[in-house]
Amino acid sequence: MSLANIYTDYALKLHTKTAQAGAAVYVDGIQSQGLNTNLQTLVEGGDGALYNTFGSLVSGAPVARFASNDLKTVLDGCGLEGMLIDTDGTHPGVVMYFDRYVAGGTRGTASQATSVTFGTGRMVLRTLELMHRGAGGTISCDVHGYSATGVSPIAFNEADTVPAAAYPSVSVAWNLGKIVFNAEVMVGAERASIDFGVGIFSEARDGDVYPSVLSIQRIQPTITITGAEIDDTSWLTESGVNYTATQVVFYGRKKSEGGTFVADGTAEHIKFTLGKCRVDPISIEGDPKSLTLRITPWYTAAGTPVSPIAINTASAIT
Repeated sequence: MSLANIYTDYALKLHTKTAQAGAAVYVDGIQSQGLNTNLQTLVEGGDGALYNTFGSLVSGAPVARFASNDLKTVLDGCGLEGMLIDTDGTHPGVVMYFDRYVAGGTRGTASQATSVTFGTGRMVLRTLELMHRGAGGTISCDVHGYSATGVSPIAFNEADTVPAAAYPSVSVAWNLGKIVFNAEVMVGAERASIDFGVGIFSEARDGDVYPSVLSIQRIQPTITITGAEIDDTSWLTESGVNYTATQVVFYGRKKSEGGTFVADGTAEHIKFTLGKCRVDPISIEGDPKSLTLRITPWYTAAGTPVSPIAINTASAIT
């Protein structure tokens, strides 16, 4: 008997009852994706026996993780507070596909893929990174499952059909664009990254194997920016700077296929506007030297909490 089936990544399908009520949305440009079922088996023994004599499944908490350079699709589908995964007969939830390699060929036929479907859960942002050169920016997300019925919130299909509407492709990409601190435009920016800081908790009781409660506990984003002009410390000061809402803005600059970048005045760039925040100079390192800044935003406590990061995926660069 010989090895026959090896698999690789494919596009991700978002098709929940609430967020994608009209039609499925596909996340292309998948750079990596995987699943951890977090299944825990408990074995027990007694009577002085040498070996355990009983085993059972006691818990499971499936989590999938993926990274993509399709920043707009992910950010439009999953905001800072995440995306609810719900389902009905028409809307399956979130589907992760693994396409099959074929010995002596390229990829399998349409019905030779394996898929993992999350029917109930929540998708949340993890990190986003933008560079001034090189490959386009990447965004990563976690997909958490929970079950109110006691059955697994995920389903495997080992003979699924990859969706024709999601032919694997990279058709959009963004690099790091303009960074503005109030009236100060940062010169020599090299990298900007966001840790969205979304904290999830899931709980089960009454002997349930899978969590029946899944919720976001806290959101504490942090932005890290690296630049070449270390003399920016002149306006950052030794102790950092406190900014009011909307004073700190940075952009993901959209690449132009076959060219360089989409024109700044075209509303196809991604704009990140911070609420109240502090900007702290953290380190000066390397040769040539680079200055690393840490930005810590918080929301304005007035009525409904205001997100500490406002995201516009169809913005001009101004």
